[in-house]
Amino acid sequence: MYRDQHLFDKASEQLTQAHDLIQELILIEDSLGQQDRLGVTLTIHGEVLNRRAQLHTPGQSIPGDSRAALEKQQEAVRIFSQLERSISGPLLNSTRHKLMETLISMADILETLELHAESQAAITEAQVIGNRALGEDSTSQLHLRRSIAACTKHWMDARRDLDDHTPTLHIGSKIRLHGLTNQAFNGEKGIVLGTANNNRIGIQLQGEQPQICIQIVNIRYLPQSRCSGPKRN
Repeated sequence: MYRDQHLFDKASEQLTQAHDLIQELILIEDSLGQQDRLGVTLTIHGEVLNRRAQLHTPGQSIPGDSRAALEKQQEAVRIFSQLERSISGPLLNSTRHKLMETLISMADILETLELHAESQAAITEAQVIGNRALGEDSTSQLHLRRSIAACTKHWMDARRDLDDHTPTLHIGSKIRLHGLTNQAFNGEKGIVLGTANNNRIGIQLQGEQPQICIQIVNIRYLPQSRCSGPKRN
């Protein structure tokens, strides 16, 4: 966990430097290309900050990282929306695709902040953008349709899991991890250590691994399975 914290800190520092450099270039000579780079940088930085926020320990209030992540994603959405209105031709759908992905990423951050209505609105807007692209470029229809469907399904599944499982959470529940970006942890088993807070919960994985705080949607329950707690010396 500490290694991941260091990596996220380093990534955030480098993205801040990239952001500042692009801003300086824009002051010298603004262009659609520079605005596009700025939007991409803000989107990635927002995702990094949100991931870093997920490393906080159980019981904490909403981390400032998630708020900062949301601000960066909102700025990226503003940039890509303006670019969509300003360009035409082959680059238009590329911009729309970036806008759609940023909205979906922003929806995840809004979920972390328990802004569920706003999260659903972002997903709906992403679908509108995707459908607009589908209507104007037949060569990429299948790819975009699949992207929209996959992103919408992921969000709906996450919301359903959260709604279904939150009332049944209790200390000692046996779980396994699912759907994490870090594939190495998927399938790991453990037990719940505390109650849910801000859509996250503290768990202890099997073996000598550290206690972690994780999103409820990344938990699958093992009601019929036996799972030992942490090893004791």
